[in-house]
Amino acid sequence: MKKRTIWRIVTTALVCLGSAYFFWPLSKVKLGLDLRGGVHFVLEVESEEALKFDLKDTRDRLVQEMLVNRIPGVVTIENGYLALNNIGLGQKDALDKILNSRISGYDLKSVDSGFRLTQTENHKLGLIQDANTRALEVIEKRIRDIDPANVLEPEITASGTDGRRIVVEIPGIEEGDRERVKTLLSTPGRLEQRLLANSDILFFPTREEAEKYFNGKIPPEFELFPDIQTDSSDNLPVKTPVEPLIRRWVLLDSKTGLDGADIIGANRSPDQFGKNEVHFILNQKGADDFAVLTGIAAKDNRQLAILLDGKVVSILGAREKIIGGSVSISRGGGFPTQEAEDLASQLRSGALRAPMKFLDDTVVGPGLGLDSIRSGVKASLLGFGAIVIFMILFYHWSGVNAIVALIVNMIVMMGLLGSFKATLTLPGIAGFALTLGMAVDANILIIERIKEELRLGRSIKASIDAGFDRVFWTIVDSHVTQLAAALLLLNFGTGPVKGFAVTLIVGVVASLFTSIYISRFIYDWILDRNPNPKSISLGTHTFFQKTSFDFMKYKSVALLISWGIILITLVVARPWSPENNPHIQLGMQFVGGNDMTVRFKGDIKPEDIRQKLAANGFSDAKVVSYETTDKGVQDFSVKVKASETGDIKDNSLQTAALKSIFKEIDRDAASVLPSLNLEGTQNLIERIAEENPMNYPGDLKERSIKYQEVGNLVINSRNQQATRMFDTFNDLPVGVPAQVRAFLEKSYRIGGVSILKNESFSPSISGEWTQKTLQAVLWASVAILVYVMFRFTSSYAVAGIVALFHDLLMALGLFTLFKYEFNVPVVASFLTLMGYSMADTIVVFDRIRENSHKPEYRLASVTQLINDSINQTLSRTILTSFTVFFVSACLWLFGGPALNNLAFPMTIGVITGTYSSIFIASPILVYWERWFPPQEKIKQVEL
Repeated sequence: MKKRTIWRIVTTALVCLGSAYFFWPLSKVKLGLDLRGGVHFVLEVESEEALKFDLKDTRDRLVQEMLVNRIPGVVTIENGYLALNNIGLGQKDALDKILNSRISGYDLKSVDSGFRLTQTENHKLGLIQDANTRALEVIEKRIRDIDPANVLEPEITASGTDGRRIVVEIPGIEEGDRERVKTLLSTPGRLEQRLLANSDILFFPTREEAEKYFNGKIPPEFELFPDIQTDSSDNLPVKTPVEPLIRRWVLLDSKTGLDGADIIGANRSPDQFGKNEVHFILNQKGADDFAVLTGIAAKDNRQLAILLDGKVVSILGAREKIIGGSVSISRGGGFPTQEAEDLASQLRSGALRAPMKFLDDTVVGPGLGLDSIRSGVKASLLGFGAIVIFMILFYHWSGVNAIVALIVNMIVMMGLLGSFKATLTLPGIAGFALTLGMAVDANILIIERIKEELRLGRSIKASIDAGFDRVFWTIVDSHVTQLAAALLLLNFGTGPVKGFAVTLIVGVVASLFTSIYISRFIYDWILDRNPNPKSISLGTHTFFQKTSFDFMKYKSVALLISWGIILITLVVARPWSPENNPHIQLGMQFVGGNDMTVRFKGDIKPEDIRQKLAANGFSDAKVVSYETTDKGVQDFSVKVKASETGDIKDNSLQTAALKSIFKEIDRDAASVLPSLNLEGTQNLIERIAEENPMNYPGDLKERSIKYQEVGNLVINSRNQQATRMFDTFNDLPVGVPAQVRAFLEKSYRIGGVSILKNESFSPSISGEWTQKTLQAVLWASVAILVYVMFRFTSSYAVAGIVALFHDLLMALGLFTLFKYEFNVPVVASFLTLMGYSMADTIVVFDRIRENSHKPEYRLASVTQLINDSINQTLSRTILTSFTVFFVSACLWLFGGPALNNLAFPMTIGVITGTYSSIFIASPILVYWERWFPPQEKIKQVEL
């Protein structure tokens, strides 16, 4: 064995072992939320609120400084600035002195009525950046309170060009825990203490009554705040369908005596009657301010109000000045335990500088993730198996060579994914399978070229050398165009789409390595053992060999037919008019709204759900039933659009309304008890800890830690049931203690409905997805155009782009005609189609360029040059398409609902890509030569 062969064996072994280190055992592979379940939130900081808060804070400080310096006047907050009224021009120097020493970031200008104080642009930018940074820090702290042991491994990242968006992914959080987590993350947690107003009347039944009392406008020294009514049974806020019910309006001083910035610690604790209150500790500044505030209250016989996020939570009196900085917040019947814990967490983590709104809110149950894994892996294995059978039947031992290279490709791909700590998502599994199909393309190109060289009379060694050398740039060019599309996907997508992009990128890199290095190494190893072989196993098929079809004779007819089909399809589908169009099925990412997958026990029909939804105001809801392996349950996709003027708060209310409707449809809804099949892990653990059936010592947090194991055991057992639901309490695992089992049977009903997936998208983000889609297609086209112009000429580039858009429009027309849903993963599929379409065309382009340098074609017409080039590459063009078609068709047919939409464009695109390489791109080269003969010739000098 030659020394070079030994080194290549060692190199290959080291690459495989090094790759295996990063993914073996398979538990090292990090699964995305769509596979293991959890929540995915995209929040946006409402930075403008930080500017308003700063205006209010500055007003309070300015009023205090004006009192100290005896400057008369009134300071009010207007539209983005502070108005200083009834102040003479002679006071400007005194105001400038205050601004220079006490208040920064504002410009002072004189106006007719006094002065105007506006925030400088640099100050605004600083406030917005501080609000964004603070939001990220606060969310991290609050999630640590949810998961102090970091068992869930949450991911929190800043997003967007201005850093206003925060992406939060928390595995293991389920539908039952969703609303609590959302509230905990998005609530600003801004605590204030103010004196009740020095007025004859302090409480009003409505805001209108208060304004009427003050002749239409609340005086600037006062502000009105709501006091929320609570339910006496559990002391939770009583909610109307829109907002918590307001018990009364309370008139307070406009000046904040103390805010939550001075809190250094907070916790839930029982009062003297055993009811929950929230206790917090202030730093020295806060303690001094609280002492001053309580001193004023005691002296003037006034009360204090404690506000949380603009709502009164407690009103208390002070007989004397309170020093020490220790404060307790209580409510009439005491806080519910969970609410007290969450409030303490919000106070500990500090207040957000600005509130946040949810743009994207997704919950995927672990049961749906397991089903998706099974469907995705099954479809991928079927596709891989089809490739293996095809390669061995067609190419015999050379096919085995390709399969060995393909296996090494898989190992390297998994190693790269593991080394980058990439997340494997369901579209990522599809991308993995598609990449394997594309990787085989390179081996087919090599084998077919070797066979062609052998037919020309070359020796086996010379044919192998020529086969690899002459397809090298074809492989590189085709892989680069796919890489361009994948890189744009990485920049375009989030979550599952990024997983798809990462898989494609590592697949392209691994494919280049294995097709050029591993396949060549195997052939060289065989030649080392037998330097002068008499034969080589390349298969015996003569598929489309020595053909002489006159393709260009039918170029005009082909162009007319294909573009005519596109035109007819688009006219029927009318994609430019999505409103009330049955063919245009836009996903919730593009229109805003709720997308839920719901599982019911029993014989529930789609009509039953539609009628119930329509009766409750959701007449436009779309309900589609899915087939399940278990006949005892039915799965339904329920999609409800958000109102055009709505926001994520409306979406949340819509979600709550939909859940209530599903509970009404539930055949097991006779009892008012909560459903165990809808309960989340965290909520279950806390409910058990509150009841404490095992009589564990310690506070709620300590008991929750002890009950965590049994809570996880119950929920995991539920998710491992065949239907992902309990049928009876007898399905509870044997490891559940009898006391806990008794508590569950007493406090829950089983329930006949389960929410497997719940996605909620704000209408404000839907327009951004549309813009991103168009941008991604545009930039992918530009990137491919520039690269093809660099490697070939502008005529090739134009022909390739026209063929590319032909494939896109054909796939898009058929996609809409068959009424598939257009969602973000589908955009990823179309972008992948763009890369593949150009890769297929490049195979023909490379042969045209190669032939143009041969003596026999120097005097030939362009038509003959192109016809011969297509005939020479026809077998490899069709065979390479077969392998990708096998995989995409398997994903389409067997990948389940989550992959059907994604795989369909690729399945159609493989067919149209092969067709367009012959009948779209190639004819354009003929027409280009005819239209622009002086400027550019097809017969291009090699690079």
